[in-house]
Amino acid sequence: MTATIAIENVGKTINRKKIIKDLSLTINEGEVLGLLGPNGAGKTTLIRMIVGLIEINEGQISVCGHDVEKEHKDALGNIGAIVENPEMYPFFSGQKNLDYFARMHTNVSKEKIAELVDFVNLTDRINDKVKDYSLGMKQRLGIAQALMNDPKVLILDEPTNGLDPAGMQELRRHIRMLAKEKNVTVIVSSHLLSEIELMCDRIAIIKEGELIAVENVKEEAKQHYHFKVSDREKAQALLQEHFDMTSQLNEDYLVVELPSELSDVSSIVKVFVDNGIALYSVEPKKHSLEDRFMDLTTENRRI
Repeated sequence: MTATIAIENVGKTINRKKIIKDLSLTINEGEVLGLLGPNGAGKTTLIRMIVGLIEINEGQISVCGHDVEKEHKDALGNIGAIVENPEMYPFFSGQKNLDYFARMHTNVSKEKIAELVDFVNLTDRINDKVKDYSLGMKQRLGIAQALMNDPKVLILDEPTNGLDPAGMQELRRHIRMLAKEKNVTVIVSSHLLSEIELMCDRIAIIKEGELIAVENVKEEAKQHYHFKVSDREKAQALLQEHFDMTSQLNEDYLVVELPSELSDVSSIVKVFVDNGIALYSVEPKKHSLEDRFMDLTTENRRI
C-alpha cells in the first residue's frame, strides 16, 4: 500500500501542557481512517497540525511525500477538509457557492464542477438556495467544494453532527465512494462509533495525546459468550484448568472470550457437564467497536 500521510514521532505542547505525545501513524491511499478518542484526547490538535493550522513542536508530518511545515503549499494542495458544518453562503444557490469557491483554485472548469455536483447527487437541487438545503445536502455540497482541487486527502471533523439517520447514511455512502472510486484517503473524526464502524477501514484511538490502538474495523470482532451456570466460580476454575482460559464473572453470567480454535462451545459445555455443573444458557455476544473503545479508553492499555 502507498502511504498518503506519514506522522512520525509528533509532539505538541500548548501552554506548557503536552497535548500530543510522540505520536506516529501511517495512513494509506484509498483508506478511510476513523480518528477516535475521549473529549480532550488531542484529535482536533492532530488534525490542525496535519492541515498546517498550528505548528508542530516535535517530529514530522508529510502529505503525499511533502513535509507540512517545510513544503507547506505542496502538502496542503493535496488536502480538502470539512470541520463540522460546511461554511456556505446561505442566500446563494449551491451552484453560485461552488462557482465562488472555484475562483480560489486554478483550472477548475465548469465541467469539473458539474462532475462534482453529479458525484454528490445534487444535480436536481444545485440551483436552489443553500438556506433551503437539509443538513445532509449541505454536507454533500461541502464535500463537492472540498474536492475541487482533486485532493488526495479529505479530512472530516465531526461530519455527522446534526444529521438524521438518512443524512448519515448518505454521507457514509459518499465517503466510501470517494475512497473506492477516487482513491482518496479519508480521515473521519467522530463520536458516533456505530457510524465509524460502518464507514471506516481502520480506527486509531488517541487517549491523553497518545496513540493507544490501531485496529482493522473490518476484521471479525472477538466473540464473547455468556454462560449461565449453577456454579460460576467452579466453572471459571475449570476453564483455567482445562483450556488455560481466563474469564470474567458478572452478576449472573460467566463471560468467556473464545479464541478461534475454541469457537465451538461444545467442548466447554462437555467439561462443565462432566464436572457436575448445570448449564442453563449460552448466549453469544459480539464485542463491538463501542466495547473495544470503552475497554481501551477506560483502562491504561497500550498497543
